Amino acid sequence: MYFLDLLGTLAFAIGGAYKARAGKLNIFGVIFLGAITAVGGGTVRDLIIGRTPLFYLRDPNYLALCLVAGLAAYLLPAFFKKRYSIFRFIDSIGLATFVIIGVSVCYNHLFTGLNSPDLISALSCIFLGMLTGVGGGILRDAIMGDTPFAFKSGSNYVMSAFWGATLFYFLMFFNNLLAVLISMAATLILREVISSYGLYKKMILKNK
Repeated sequence: MYFLDLLGTLAFAIGGAYKARAGKLNIFGVIFLGAITAVGGGTVRDLIIGRTPLFYLRDPNYLALCLVAGLAAYLLPAFFKKRYSIFRFIDSIGLATFVIIGVSVCYNHLFTGLNSPDLISALSCIFLGMLTGVGGGILRDAIMGDTPFAFKSGSNYVMSAFWGATLFYFLMFFNNLLAVLISMAATLILREVISSYGLYKKMILKNK
């Protein structure tokens, strides 16, 4: 999960930085918005539950990846444009990972020792799991003055985060590994098969 967390951080940072680059921002804006996309959701989550110091202040790998992603997106925009579908898929892996980590962090910080789900822990963990996954992108788009992609018609980003977080929360009381696998599978299917933006639909259109 730690490796997937870093991979998701890199993908989110690249996506955020690439969008900032396309918006003609300078190098500082590109790096900043890449970092906001990658760690913004986790930052808001940790502040809400009072978990300090923030995770990227304890582990420098997160901010290092954000810096590398921002510089790469600024200096090599054509490279990422050409491989957009690949990084979009990695972004989906990041979303699937982030919602699980968000649920886990919330549960372990606030509800350790709870042996079965209850209403308060379910609502809290699912909401903060979703926030971890989609919060950074919402902050990025808001800063750039755009309607957040997660809220646009045709986007199932929030729905994917909701079902990923919900499945993981309820299944983790029975088997943690099974919960991780089913949650990630559900999020990826919703993002890449059902979504009109997914790789599956793109493959169909390409073969027509």
